[in-house]
Amino acid sequence: MRPLLAFVLACGACTNATEKSRAAWDKAVSNRGGASKGAGGSGGGRGGATGSGLRDTWQGLAQFTTDASEILAGGSTTISVPRLAERLCAEEPEALAQDPKAEAVSCAPKTPLALLGRELELELGSDSTIGLFAREVSDQDSGELVRQTLQRLRGVCREPWIAESRADNALKEFYRCPTATGATLMVGRFPSNLAAGQWHFSLAVLGPG
Repeated sequence: MRPLLAFVLACGACTNATEKSRAAWDKAVSNRGGASKGAGGSGGGRGGATGSGLRDTWQGLAQFTTDASEILAGGSTTISVPRLAERLCAEEPEALAQDPKAEAVSCAPKTPLALLGRELELELGSDSTIGLFAREVSDQDSGELVRQTLQRLRGVCREPWIAESRADNALKEFYRCPTATGATLMVGRFPSNLAAGQWHFSLAVLGPG
C-alpha cells in the first residue's frame, strides 16, 4: 500500500472532506492495480538516508504546504494529476505515460525538501490530495518529525491542531487542522515494521469537497 494512502486511510475521526478524499484514494489505487503501485518513477531515488548532506528546510515545508492548500482550494473538479505533476514533480512519473493514466502517483518534488536529514517524497491524488512522506524512519526520528512539524506549521492552520484518537491502534499518531483556503492539513506517523523499528512519516493536504 502506498505510504500516503495508508496514512489517509488510517485517520479515523475525519471531516467530510477527508472522508471523500480517503474514499477516492482507496478507489484510485485499488482500481488501477499495478499502474499506481509503480507510479513513482523518480520518487525515492534521490536519497532519504540520514547523512546525505541535505539542509533541513522547515521554512520551505511551510511554503510548500501553503502553496498546496491554495492549489487545492478549488476542490477536486479543478484537479488534474498530470498538471499537478508538471507543476510539482522533478520528473514526470512513469505511471502518467501509461493508458489509462494513474490517478495517484509519487515522484521527487521539483524543489527538494529535507527534514532531519531525510529527503521527502511527493504523492499526488486526483481527488485533491498532495502529500509528502518519508519511509523507514526510526521511532525517535518520526516522533520528532511530527513534533516539529506541528510546531512549525501552526501558522498554516486556521484553528489549533486536533489529535485523532486511534482506539484500535495506539501506535498510530495523527493530527489535523483546517487551513484558510478550506483544505485540511494532516500530519502523523505510523509503524511500517515494528520489529525493525521502522515508521512512516506523512504530511497530507486534502482539498475541500
